[in-house]
Amino acid sequence: MKIKKVLTLLTALTCAAGGIAFQSHAETAQKGGTFNFVAPYDGSILSLDPHMTSKEQDLLVTSNIFRSLYQWSVEENRPIGELANVSTISDDGLTYTYKLNSNIMFHNGRAMTSDDIIWSWQRMLSMKPVSPNAGHIEIIEGAEAYKAGDAKAISGLNRISDSEFSIKLTKRVDPGYYFYLPGTAIVPHEAVEAAGDKFGLAPIGSGPFKFGEWVNGSHVTLTKFDNYYEKGKPYLDTLNFRIMQEGAARDISFKSGELDSILIEAAQYPQYANDPKLSKNLIEVAEMYTRLINLNPKYKPLADRRVRQAISLAINEDAINSRFLKGKAVNPIGWLPPTSEGFDPNAKGFGYDVEKARKLMAEAGYADGFDLEVLGTGNESYGVGVVEVLGQFLDDINIKVTTQQLEGGILYDRLVADDYQGLIWSFGSGPDPLKALNRWHSKTANTSGNYVHYSNAEYDALLDKAGNTNDQAARVDLLRRADRIFQDDASVWIFNYNKAVLASQPWVHGMKGVAIEIMYQDFADIWIDSTSPRAGK
Repeated sequence: MKIKKVLTLLTALTCAAGGIAFQSHAETAQKGGTFNFVAPYDGSILSLDPHMTSKEQDLLVTSNIFRSLYQWSVEENRPIGELANVSTISDDGLTYTYKLNSNIMFHNGRAMTSDDIIWSWQRMLSMKPVSPNAGHIEIIEGAEAYKAGDAKAISGLNRISDSEFSIKLTKRVDPGYYFYLPGTAIVPHEAVEAAGDKFGLAPIGSGPFKFGEWVNGSHVTLTKFDNYYEKGKPYLDTLNFRIMQEGAARDISFKSGELDSILIEAAQYPQYANDPKLSKNLIEVAEMYTRLINLNPKYKPLADRRVRQAISLAINEDAINSRFLKGKAVNPIGWLPPTSEGFDPNAKGFGYDVEKARKLMAEAGYADGFDLEVLGTGNESYGVGVVEVLGQFLDDINIKVTTQQLEGGILYDRLVADDYQGLIWSFGSGPDPLKALNRWHSKTANTSGNYVHYSNAEYDALLDKAGNTNDQAARVDLLRRADRIFQDDASVWIFNYNKAVLASQPWVHGMKGVAIEIMYQDFADIWIDSTSPRAGK
């Protein structure tokens, strides 16, 4: 059974390391009632079959109907065991043996067994077309051969008994970072086989809520599953996901009390953050997305480390994030955000020091500066508008910045073709810190993410060593050292981590700052008190 720390704070807690926020109260959780949430990323839902969709819009709903082998822990900043616990790990770090929790039931009343784990993942690889989430389980030995039709089973999945099974991986990684994802959820084979292609219309899982109703373009209603394995949970009787793509519409519904919690967009954030009442119930978190400008070393001035460092020193990120982006951003330090397991709480960013920047420019032979064209989209948070603001700072070290706005697809083509000088974007920097840092390993190709051709032998050695140890504390230390090296080399200019924000009504308890995606709330833990207009309904 998953481990959850007991939080007894009287008010929302924000971790000093970077804004992991919780709503937690000392009162005993109250049972019953209806919670109205939102599905904000699209005007529809594609499927409620977790193996058929990779849309965040769909998966934030399915994550409360189904359960995966692991679950993301906000308190520990990493995946922890959910459906099973690890009993042994082989000496080579490749084979994990699990003991399945005995009290896990599907909504159809059948107990889950180890066969369901194996069947679910085989299904993902054998679907036509293959599941869009299949890549997450291809680290299992034999998964590729099974997907190609060259094997009758996945060789790395071994059934030991109804309650025990083992997984052999192709490389030494923490399997939790792959098997916590909602798209790898475990499904009951008989329900899938009976429903066929219609399983996603009325799904059956093992999560805290059962499927109730789906009105396309309007809402999805879920109801409490009484035999959920965590005793006494969920607290809510009903959970409604309202499909609402427009931020203004969500804002109106929330302020009228119709919605219990909503996602806050950049345009709305200042009003909520500065309102004496609304600000008391905000959940803010540094999501695992790092905003940056790629500095192409093939453009001669940017090949010099001193020039790249000067760029970082000459720009006041705090001014850009607090004023231009209205505070809906978290100031940067290294590549890994403060919500990453590999984040170093003692690390410091470059800071803002124009005189030091000018000195470095002179040492590099660029006292008179140079021209720099930066490409970007029209995105308000990480597009050409940000570049136009930072250009005013770079004027102080004689770098003359121009911009060119492009569509995302064209921008990506220019990126992988090395056809740019500077390029502003947002990249994922989690949840697995080793995987996030491996983006910049010298062996990672440009087309696989190392868009600035970063190469540092010391950095590579630290990552290689981290990938070959089973000692979690030692691995984290190695990753932190590698992140400091990458930061100091300044091969990219980092200006913030995305700040995700939820607003909740005062009667809501248990919402958390989920750094992997703030909308992935585990509603098994959330409850409403008697002041809610939907309490007991």
